[in-house]
Parts: sequence; structure tokens; C-alpha cells
Amino acid sequence: MTFLIAVAMLGLIIFVHEFGHFLTAKLFKMPVSEFSIGMGPQVFSLDTKETTYSFRAIPIGGYVNIEGMEVGSQVENGFNSKPAYQRFIVLFAGVFMNFLTAFLIIFSIAQMNGRMEYEEKAIIGALVKGGANEQILKVDDKILELDGKKITLWADIPEVTKQALNKEEISALIERDGKEEKLVLKLTKDEENNRVVLGISPKSKKINLSFSESLIFAKNSFISILKDTVGGFFTLFSGKANLKEISGPVGILKVVGEVSKFGWTSIASLAVILSINIGVLNLLPIPALDGGRIIFVLLELFRIKINKKWEENLHKFGMVVLLFFIVMISVNDVWKLFN
Repeated sequence: MTFLIAVAMLGLIIFVHEFGHFLTAKLFKMPVSEFSIGMGPQVFSLDTKETTYSFRAIPIGGYVNIEGMEVGSQVENGFNSKPAYQRFIVLFAGVFMNFLTAFLIIFSIAQMNGRMEYEEKAIIGALVKGGANEQILKVDDKILELDGKKITLWADIPEVTKQALNKEEISALIERDGKEEKLVLKLTKDEENNRVVLGISPKSKKINLSFSESLIFAKNSFISILKDTVGGFFTLFSGKANLKEISGPVGILKVVGEVSKFGWTSIASLAVILSINIGVLNLLPIPALDGGRIIFVLLELFRIKINKKWEENLHKFGMVVLLFFIVMISVNDVWKLFN
């Protein structure tokens, strides 16, 4: 089931991306020979007068084959024969569709689920099922002290646990039914985030949102995730990120498996994050990616001439490098799964 959910999620994200390229190419009457979801051998295809719609064996990736992108192509209405602004719109349309999809998913979640408002007080609202402290703590317990340090707000808790990374237990003073009790709580190591947790969450309440409130919530959430994603890529390319923290298509299977335990809302939220990540990734000024091609179109818009043959070779080289990194990250994902 995890595999099917992951494939469906990635398939949807890739589909909307390629559909953006496809729609805009058709809008500007560019010939599209194939619209494919997946890579590798063709499993199913539907041939029409102008375009072949196909599904391929490897359900990761996809492409829209727009005619006339090769240097010296004489195809009527081909990609390179069109004005630069039209080519820019076609190249940017895939990223735009990823961003639009993410925004609409956030909006839909907000309309159906509202938003959760968490209390600032250090009162336990829920305990992780099967967690180390499930039999020690209770809902409505108020945490007064941790490791001898006074706790006033919920935000104080992670500040204390940060300093207990090498500990397995921590002392606590709680208030339960109007009486104070001293307890010893167990700490659970969260290896991926390099922290220790108590397996508790604060009290919260659901707040229904109107249409306009959902739009504002979706906008703010989208901008926040976009900023985090861009920041993550800056960290990656500055060399500060550890290879262990980077995941590709294979690693997504593990993430989907963990997230699917928490229901469809969590799966939809992951789809939002992946959609924005794929959008930002494609905007990077790397040859072969949409962003790399957009750079050359922008140069043309500013009347800066670039040798087309040199540009084409650069994109081919970029594709080879990109495939190398995909293979390297996938091997790393498999290694992590078995270790």
C-alpha cells in the first residue's frame, strides 16, 4: 500500500507539472509528439492525430516532447521558432502548476479541516500511542519543571530537552488533579532530527475557516513552505547538508510509509511539500532543468545572443550530471533502507 500511495503521489505531481508544459505548448500551437507519464519501456499508449499519450514502465518521471527544440529544427511552429516570451511561459508553466497544486491542496485541507490552534500553556493534550511515557503521564497533566528548570509555556519544553541529548531520563514536576507530583520521564531519541522527545503534544482546538480565511491560510502556509524549501536548497549547495539528510524517489517510500499512519491529511500535506520541492528544484539554473532553459530564454529577451549549439550541448551535459546525482541519491536511499 505504501508503494502505491508513493507512486500515486509522485505520479500526480509529475502529471500536473508536465500538463502545464503541455497546455501552454498547445495554447501557442507548438506541435507535441508525446505526453508521457513515467520513463522506460512503453506500457500503454493512445495515439491521436497530433499527440501520443503514453504510460511507461518506471512510474517516476515523465516528459512532454515538444517538437522543434533541437538546434536547426525546421518543424513548422516548433518550439525554437516561437517568440521568447512564449517559450518562457511554456518552460515556467510546469513549475507554476506544481505551485498551484500545492496551494489548492492547502486550501482544500483548510476548508475541510480548518486549522488547529495550540495552547501556549504546558498542559498535555495528547500522548504518542506506544510512547515511552504513555503509562507515566496523562492528558491534562501540567508540566511545572523539567530537569530542575521551570516550565511556564509549552515552548520551554524543547529548550530543556535540547540540553538533554545524551540523557535517557529526565526529572519532572507536574500538576495532576490539583496536586504536584515528581516523576522520572523517559527520553526517546529522534535520530533523523538529532533530538530527544517525550512523546507528548499540547492541547489544541479546531477552528473552522471561511472561504476567505482559507485563502489567506493557504497563502501564508505556501509562502512559509516555499521559504523553507529555498533555504534548504541554499544549505544543500553551500555544502552544509549531510548526504544522509538527502532523499530521492526511493527514500520517499519510507517517508510515505511513516506519514500514512497519520491519515490522509498528513499524506496530502506531504504532497504539498513534495510539489513545492519539485517546483523549486526545476527552477534551479541548472542545464537540462526548466530553470536552466529559462536562463537562456531570459538572455534572449534582453537581446544577449548565445550560440544555440553550445546551449544544446550544455543541456545534454546537464542531463548526464542530473542522472548521475539521481542514481547516487537512489543508491544512498537504498543503503539507508537496509541500515
